[in-house]
Amino acid sequence: MTVLSRIFINPQTRHGRKLLANRQAMHAAVMASFPPDALENTDQRVLWRLDRAQHRYTLYVLSPLPPDFTHLVEQAGWIGQTWDSTDYRPFLEQLKTGQQWAFRLTANPVKALREAGKRGKVVPHVTPQQQVAWLDQRAGRLGFRILPTPGFEDQLDATVTEGRNHRFGRNDRNNTGKRNRVALRIVQFDGRLEITDAAQFQHGLLAGIGRAKAYGCGLLTLRR
Repeated sequence: MTVLSRIFINPQTRHGRKLLANRQAMHAAVMASFPPDALENTDQRVLWRLDRAQHRYTLYVLSPLPPDFTHLVEQAGWIGQTWDSTDYRPFLEQLKTGQQWAFRLTANPVKALREAGKRGKVVPHVTPQQQVAWLDQRAGRLGFRILPTPGFEDQLDATVTEGRNHRFGRNDRNNTGKRNRVALRIVQFDGRLEITDAAQFQHGLLAGIGRAKAYGCGLLTLRR
């Protein structure tokens, strides 16, 4: 089973502001929506994305199990609030090669610098042109292509509609007790695509695109 869920975050609450400002805190809140060890026997990871439209913040979560967002409602929501969850598989199964869709993706476009012939430091792409090119380079092996802009066939119909730098701390993965600083450049793409390989595309939707998936990157959604 795969479930797509949606819940609104209240920026007027103290905890809501914390979640909106700190991607490590939001990651922890998302993962707390599932019972301990419940995800260990699944081969699908949890993806999430935070969309902002003026003062409205929407959290989307794609997961192998239905989440329980009660703690988010109590700490970062409104009294009496509910959330939406739907089975994602029927939608995946109707995706076919040749279909065209509008899409939104939040991602962390990066490149690895070469150092003496080997893979070196990973750095972010800086300009919107570089970021769109990063997505275009990955599209083919993910089962889609970015469509050309109507009337401008030499331009890709994909726009960086938001880009922000995020810095936050996280516990050292080796349990040393130290706090590491994380710096990410996260961008939002909006555009149009055509499915070129339905099976690859479905797999890409579930696996996510690019790096920093734990911090709200990689979830691509579609609309007509």
